Amino acid sequence: MTYSNNRLGLSKALRRCLGSTNVIESHNSGIRSRTGRVKRWRDHAMVVRWVAASLSDMEKRFRKIMGHQQLWILDAKLKDLAAVEAVDHTTEVA
Repeated sequence: MTYSNNRLGLSKALRRCLGSTNVIESHNSGIRSRTGRVKRWRDHAMVVRWVAASLSDMEKRFRKIMGHQQLWILDAKLKDLAAVEAVDHTTEVA
């Protein structure tokens, strides 16, 4: 999904990277391939250990997010939006 306007003021590279689910899906795929042969999960702690071990193994091959230098802009805009939303909720009349 693309928007014609850029309300958050993000760079083109950052919008392109965050505009898809590839960043998350690649991690999910890596975890799935490393845990796919486990037939019996004993408890929640075992799941957490396997996922952590998978992410730790994949970490060596992680690449930087395109436009990562501008992530501070996204952080600032999201904090501004959260502050505005908090003010809007406190001024509503029931």
